[in-house]
Amino acid sequence: MYLFINPVGRKSYQSEKNIIKLVNNLDTDIRFRFIPFLNLNTVTNVLSEHNLPLNNLDIRNRAFNNIYQASLDYKAALFQGKKHGRSFLLNLQNEVFNGNREYSDEVVHDIITSIGIDSEMFESDRHSKFTIESFKRDQQMAAEMNVTTHSTMVLYNLANIDFGVSLTDCSSYDTLRSLCLGKLNDEIMLCKNNKVHKGSVTSLHTI
Repeated sequence: MYLFINPVGRKSYQSEKNIIKLVNNLDTDIRFRFIPFLNLNTVTNVLSEHNLPLNNLDIRNRAFNNIYQASLDYKAALFQGKKHGRSFLLNLQNEVFNGNREYSDEVVHDIITSIGIDSEMFESDRHSKFTIESFKRDQQMAAEMNVTTHSTMVLYNLANIDFGVSLTDCSSYDTLRSLCLGKLNDEIMLCKNNKVHKGSVTSLHTI
């Protein structure tokens, strides 16, 4: 399971919590990754979430840079282990949305200190060429999976389904649960066979 996210996006934050809840509640081995994804739609969505003007170039550039650096920071935290990476991501989003703090170096420093990340290693990694290249590979993966918006989830190895499936709206926990339990297999096959989806879950697609 791959969830393509905006690390400072409200929709992504809710989708991540839904997936973590799903993994904890289902008696099934589910492997998942949160992958940072950035394009023009990502920036527009963030501006809309915060009721900021869409045509102000300075504000748009700042939003882009914040999402990009937050993505690299998340990657840098992941290099110190998946647990640290996910903890950093969720703490960052919690500070932004529940603590009403704007993404900044100060916020990042507070988080890595609180969760025990090696600060010297983190500072080196968050600006390194290796981290940037890793982020670029994530964007290539998104393109290969036809991901165009966040938060999009891509799943493989669903029971009785031998192809990839994507869900472009992960806001509903019940929909995610039904998908993983095979209750949407008829919808998936309808989508696959008709090419244009006509079922009730319009955010469901095949790859």
